[in-house]
Amino acid sequence: MPTYRCTAACEECCFGCGPDIQGQIPSERICSYIDQVAAIDSVRQVVFSGGEPFLIGAALDVAVAEATNRRMHTRCVTNAFWAQNEETSYERLKKLKKAGLKELNISTGDHHQKFVPPDNVVYASRAALELDIQTVVVVESMQGREFTAEDIVKDSKLSPILSDFKKKQLFQVIQSPWISVTGNHQTDHDQSMYLSRENLMRRHGCDSVLSSLAITPREELRACCGILMEKIPELNLGSLREKPLAMLCKDAQEDFMKIWLYVEGPEHILEWLARKDPCMDWEGKYVHQCEVCRALYRDFRIRELVRENFQEKVPDVLFRFSLLDEFRLRRAVRNPLNFL
Repeated sequence: MPTYRCTAACEECCFGCGPDIQGQIPSERICSYIDQVAAIDSVRQVVFSGGEPFLIGAALDVAVAEATNRRMHTRCVTNAFWAQNEETSYERLKKLKKAGLKELNISTGDHHQKFVPPDNVVYASRAALELDIQTVVVVESMQGREFTAEDIVKDSKLSPILSDFKKKQLFQVIQSPWISVTGNHQTDHDQSMYLSRENLMRRHGCDSVLSSLAITPREELRACCGILMEKIPELNLGSLREKPLAMLCKDAQEDFMKIWLYVEGPEHILEWLARKDPCMDWEGKYVHQCEVCRALYRDFRIRELVRENFQEKVPDVLFRFSLLDEFRLRRAVRNPLNFL
């Protein structure tokens, strides 16, 4: 995350980004961190996000090229503010394609579109597909929203290129629940999306913690790239200006709570703790996995339950972690891009 500056100022932005946020990681240090990451055999992908990574200009192209030269898959996450028409969209992405960009991930929805028109998303998607760049559009999901995933797919400027089977295979639209980052606002969702005993079996171990590393604009390393990582101080592994990345990673792998999240996921941990305290009110409160993780770390009573009972889970969790780690390593050898 080279910067938290963004052209948009979405309400409840997960990282508190906006046009007035200053500061970014210097280009030479971005490349230095990519070099450090490349030394970790299990890392196969570098994602440039933010904030808005396109605001760092040519430094983004340099960073993508550095990761490509290190034989790593690259992705950029953007709101597509720069895609004002077909020509500018194509010319901007052509430079990144030359640098080796493999995937473009575009965020949109009711909140984003107060600052970036949906046409920009379409122009960016068209240009990416013309350049054979894998394209994913992530649409905010909540009850009463005006813009939906169908609106993208049916857009008259995009549908012609999607009639080409090969191009369609490169394109995906997914919906992601929009949640309150501060916890002070209520975002309504379909009741079936809220965590409960009935849908608990559909929840799984966290795919981010100990699997994804995030470098913030302050050059701090986070143990995951979850949307609420800035709200959980325990996910901060330390300053990369003070310690090398490999050393900070080693410290994270010795943290039982992170291993537990990786193996079982926060929802299953919460349900297990609720069996220790039947008075705990947890069903129908959480939509997103990261919301549950925040509760585990920040809710005083839940923290106490973790502290009082975690030893009971240590043998089972560590055994399962060793099995999962071996399985993921073998899968990475067979298909490196699956291990992110």
